[in-house]
Amino acid sequence: MSKAVRMQSPASYSGQKYGSGTIGSSGCGPAALVNALLFAGIADVSVPTMCNYAVSVGARVDGGTVMVTLLDAASKKYGFTYVKTSLNADLLAHLKKGYTAILYNGNIYPFFTTGGHYTTATGLSGSNIVVADPLYYTNKWSVLVNGKARRKWFAKCGTDGIVHASIDVIGKSTQGKNPSYFLIYPKTTPTDTTKNTVTSETTTEKEEEDNMKYYKNLTDIPSYYKNAIQKLVDSGAMAGTGNGELNVSEDLCRMATVLNNAGILDLTTPVVYKTIDDVPTYYRNAVQKMIDRGAISGTGNGELNLGADICRALTILDNAGLLEVCTCGSATMSKEVGSVC
Repeated sequence: MSKAVRMQSPASYSGQKYGSGTIGSSGCGPAALVNALLFAGIADVSVPTMCNYAVSVGARVDGGTVMVTLLDAASKKYGFTYVKTSLNADLLAHLKKGYTAILYNGNIYPFFTTGGHYTTATGLSGSNIVVADPLYYTNKWSVLVNGKARRKWFAKCGTDGIVHASIDVIGKSTQGKNPSYFLIYPKTTPTDTTKNTVTSETTTEKEEEDNMKYYKNLTDIPSYYKNAIQKLVDSGAMAGTGNGELNVSEDLCRMATVLNNAGILDLTTPVVYKTIDDVPTYYRNAVQKMIDRGAISGTGNGELNLGADICRALTILDNAGLLEVCTCGSATMSKEVGSVC
């Protein structure tokens, strides 16, 4: 079985129709699966054959290939199983066992693509991941990413489709894609190592477990969860799994948001207002009065650093009219109030 990377753009078939596009423009999904099966020794399939198969099972849609649809069908036809994950640690452990994986690359860090692109992790070379990239075009590795040509981010890259990259680069290249990785297993893999594997016999319960979303970075988390997770990160309660990644599940995001909406996260993270502009409008009038009178001068560097409890107490006094009868600068007090200041 030949182990040369199967590309999507050879002249012999790159112009062949693939859905609304061509194999050369849009066939990276089927090509990535072809390479995953090829390098795993599972099956030797041509790229045009896999593209036709993707169309026949409904995996080809406007905008690309739905990898889950393709894998669900192909796993039965070619005899393999797969697992979805976004954890770098899962990918590394999988490759160390000699298996292959499909990588879903995005454009937040456009090391492989400026849109969306599937590639294949075929193994390890030292500490680097060996990637089969099915698409090469002139000057692909000269495109600038963060001011450096793409080739500077890789230990090896060329025109033959083989790329060597660190796990950090691979993790960044898949940022924003959930799941980031599709781990391919031979059908004979022991079930205790593939407890979340999707097969034709998978139960509804296991499908639901496997469909759990994981958010690799804070930027991936939907806005309706982000405030709660940001509080946990800022307080040090959530540090992630290394390599700058959070890899937080949607269930955890949902739980944190419920706690945040109940005000529980604020109980463990005292609110401090650094400047008058940070003070909520419902506290600001009372605080401003005390600043104007010189009773509050802050902690230096133009910062107030007032706790929410102090602001709340001042507002209560102000609403009761007690701040009006106090002239702190002259120590003149109303007889009813006494020498509070």
